[in-house]
Amino acid sequence: MKTPPRPFAHALMVGATAALLTACAAPPSTPGEWSPQPPNPNAPYPAESRMNGEQGMVLLRVRTTPDGLPASVEVKESSGHARLDRSAVETVRTWRFKPTPDDGTVVWREVPIRFFITSPPQQPTFN
Repeated sequence: MKTPPRPFAHALMVGATAALLTACAAPPSTPGEWSPQPPNPNAPYPAESRMNGEQGMVLLRVRTTPDGLPASVEVKESSGHARLDRSAVETVRTWRFKPTPDDGTVVWREVPIRFFITSPPQQPTFN
């Protein structure tokens, strides 16, 4: 025969379960988190890079102000192509990031920008 749970233990168990479910459902909130949602635009694929088949990933280090504006943008790992790296840096300089507490802590974020050709470039047609 089971004994019913004591009221305090039962309340503690219900509270712990609710807290665990909330933690699992909540998105991560790390200080270096960035949001890929609008209004952050995608980096444009330079036409000359596309025509030459240049592809790769640029890993950027971005230091942000407490209100989420980029203070500096550096290439941590190059794509191997200067045009792609430049496009990524210029674009991320216009981004807005998730604000952080203004406690004097410098926040660096790592942002990967991928350039991969998924379809052949448009060729001009002559009639």
